[in-house]
Amino acid sequence: MNRYAVRIGSVLALGLSFHLGLFAFAGAAENAAYIYDGKRVVFETLVHTNSGPAVSADDPGLHQLVENAGGSITWDADNQYVLVTFPGPTVISFAIGDAHYLIGSVSHPAAFAPFVRDAHAFVPLNDVLRALKLPPFPPALAAADVAPTATPPPFATPVPSPQPDQLAQVTGVDVQAQSGSVTIRIGIAGNGAYEWHRLRPPDNRWWIDVHTAKLATAPIDQNGGTLVSSVRVRQQGADTVRVALSLPASEQVDVTPGADGIMVVVSNLTAAGAVHGSGTFGSIVTANASPLAGPAASPAVRYVPANPHLIVIDPGHGGSDPGAVRGSLQEKSLALDIARRVRDILVARGWQVLMTRTDDRDVFAANDSARDELQARDDVANSRGARLLVSIHVNSYVNSGPHGVATYYYKPSDLALAQSVSRRIAAELGVNNNGVIKDKLYVINHAAMPAALVETAYLSNPDDFALLQSGSWRQKVAQAIADGIADYTESN
Repeated sequence: MNRYAVRIGSVLALGLSFHLGLFAFAGAAENAAYIYDGKRVVFETLVHTNSGPAVSADDPGLHQLVENAGGSITWDADNQYVLVTFPGPTVISFAIGDAHYLIGSVSHPAAFAPFVRDAHAFVPLNDVLRALKLPPFPPALAAADVAPTATPPPFATPVPSPQPDQLAQVTGVDVQAQSGSVTIRIGIAGNGAYEWHRLRPPDNRWWIDVHTAKLATAPIDQNGGTLVSSVRVRQQGADTVRVALSLPASEQVDVTPGADGIMVVVSNLTAAGAVHGSGTFGSIVTANASPLAGPAASPAVRYVPANPHLIVIDPGHGGSDPGAVRGSLQEKSLALDIARRVRDILVARGWQVLMTRTDDRDVFAANDSARDELQARDDVANSRGARLLVSIHVNSYVNSGPHGVATYYYKPSDLALAQSVSRRIAAELGVNNNGVIKDKLYVINHAAMPAALVETAYLSNPDDFALLQSGSWRQKVAQAIADGIADYTESN
């Protein structure tokens, strides 16, 4: 998976970027709601420079837009760049101080160079929107400049604030500490949506925003014990209630919505992967639902395969999408080769195996969107009621340091499969095993059945590169994946 490609600006440009005098800010950060493609997006850190709107890379609204497009956004403070990555060929990279950005390997001029303000990285919003193939953000106009009959553009219109009688009521927050965990119950009367976010270590703050809601009690400040140093509840703007947790370490936080509120459980496990999620509460409950897919199935419903003998293997990329590339090696070809080997082993063991592609082609259509391509792969498995799905990829990074194999999961039903595959990889391959990682990757998130995604090695690492060139090593990878599938099916 070609997750990372970056252009680092010059030292001079990097130094200049820290001088905020280069920019003329129109004012403090805005907190305004807009509609993009029919979805409500709130930019909490929007500021206006003399060259256009800027938004922080950790802004929840920006994360929502990127996630809606099937990607994720990260800020690498050590290397001073912001990456928008997809499980496809497109990687959008912004370097602090560089007035250009990359889409893949193609350079484009930016409205202005990204900059750092109060330890947050700000990127040119319209350039991000353009790279995501979304309409530009509407310019900030003075009231005198707007004709009384003007109609706001349909792609980004302000959302009117709900009336007080339309708001859900947050009736209380109860904190109970148990051995090894803390349970926080947010009582809510009414229906609505929520989003949760956590900052990456070493800053372990976590918060959940309850939208279209009003706090019916006084603000709360409470100690949650050893796992949660503080619980703070505040009204955040006119229609959002925020419950913020200060965590001493990177503990696991699980969110479960219900008809009468939301339950948050902090446990002394190490969190991995996801740093944000969303869902709804009240009469219609969804947990971690993607805006692309509609309501998610209840986590209490166990998946029953229509065809328990069918396994779907998904070779990543293909056709117009080469994935990661180094020299003559392309991810799409390596993934297909390993997938064919897995198929042959499974068929010899009596399984029915269906591959999302058997040759070098796009599954949906050439040069299609990431969402259409990835959903087409899920459709192959979902429409046939497969027992499980395994997606096979090759990794890459901006430098040669990272190496080894990682196995990804997202849904609770994915975990046992990912663990079984990861254990076999660790036992049989003799390479660095990066373990099991929770991440909201589209293919595993939207597969109805248990699913896992295997990043087999790094093309960017010399040792891994040499292994990937070896047919015998790729056979070992296939054997480990097939053995992991066997272990899982024997006990599940």
